[in-house]
Amino acid sequence: MRISISQILDLKLRIVEFSGPAGSAWGYWRGSTEPRVGEYNVEFDIPELVTSWHVAGGPDLIEGDFSQREVTLRGSVQSVGDNDDAVVAIRIDLDIVLVEVGDGIPVTCIGESIEFTVPNISLYPYSI
Repeated sequence: MRISISQILDLKLRIVEFSGPAGSAWGYWRGSTEPRVGEYNVEFDIPELVTSWHVAGGPDLIEGDFSQREVTLRGSVQSVGDNDDAVVAIRIDLDIVLVEVGDGIPVTCIGESIEFTVPNISLYPYSI
């Protein structure tokens, strides 16, 4: 996803504030170089296991305020792993985010829009 870093919140921990087509949030910069204000292509990673979500309407979303120490994501389910694969692919805007899910999370239908909140996300920059 194409994002714009608007602020470096903590250079030592590499925490950045960014905006993109699905909203504004914060995350941990996982690039090989220090983060800088500017535009980047990034892949999002959800480092925590997702243990709950709910069906939600509305546009795709990545939103979070660093002071709250959480990020909310909303997108549509593209695929659900089988019993041996606890990974769900979620489309947010034009990108796919892979999410590991915990036991007991409700099975959803392909195409259903879901929303969940995690403690943080990681941003991995890449070049096209």
